[in-house]
Amino acid sequence: MSRNRIIFYLTFLAFHVASFIFTLYIQDFGFLTRIFDHIKSFKFITFFGLMLMVTDIIWTWVGSRDARKENDALKHELDTLKAKLFDLQELAKQRDAARDTPIK
Repeated sequence: MSRNRIIFYLTFLAFHVASFIFTLYIQDFGFLTRIFDHIKSFKFITFFGLMLMVTDIIWTWVGSRDARKENDALKHELDTLKAKLFDLQELAKQRDAARDTPIK
């Protein structure tokens, strides 16, 4: 995994751990009424979490697309090498056949 992806997943993990701790702390209704003034910042925090999720989906999609392209290129190269090998074998067979024919 690349360094950027590890940093991204660590940020994603920290976000989820903080969300989990927050939900554990919210069990008191008095605390809930006190944080009502800060609801705007919670919207931005949850939006940040959604953006992390969208980023992960896009990053995974791009990675799989690039891997598919690379796999197709490798298959094409393998097919090309097989064709060249077949052509060389056919050429060798023709030379052997020409050498084995009697001269009249």
